[in-house]
Amino acid sequence: MVCVSHANGEAFAQWLGKRNGKTYRLPTRAQWTLLLAFNGSGNPCRDGRLACGAEGSVPASQGPASPLGFTGLRGNVREWLQDCDGACQRRLVAGIGWRDAPARADATGTNDFEADTGFDDIGLRLVREVSARELRDN
Repeated sequence: MVCVSHANGEAFAQWLGKRNGKTYRLPTRAQWTLLLAFNGSGNPCRDGRLACGAEGSVPASQGPASPLGFTGLRGNVREWLQDCDGACQRRLVAGIGWRDAPARADATGTNDFEADTGFDDIGLRLVREVSARELRDN
C-alpha cells in the first residue's frame, strides 16, 4: 500500500495485532539493513521497479525474492521505518522507489519525510514480534 503516512502505518500495525493477537510494528533501520544482504541480479531495472521507463508501483510480490523470501527489496516503493529524525517530526524511509534512477539504486540509504503525509512512492512493511516460545515451538 502507498499514500499512507507513518501514523497510518503504526495504526495499521495496531489494528492488525488486535485482530489476530500478535504484535506488529514498522521495522527499525537496523532490521532493514539486515535485509540488504540480498543484491539481486545486479541489474537494477530488472530487479525492481525503478525509473527505467515505467511509472508507478507494482504489486509487492513482483521482482526477485531474497533468500528469506522477501520481495520488493530492490525497487518499487521506499518504506517507512520506526526511526525518526529531529524530535520525531520527520520519520525515516529506506529502500528504493519507482522514482529513483538506476544510478541511485542503493537500498542502504535513508531519507527523512514529514511523518503525517502519505506519498505515492512510500509504503510500508510490518515486522511481527515473535516470542522465544514461538521460536521454540516452530
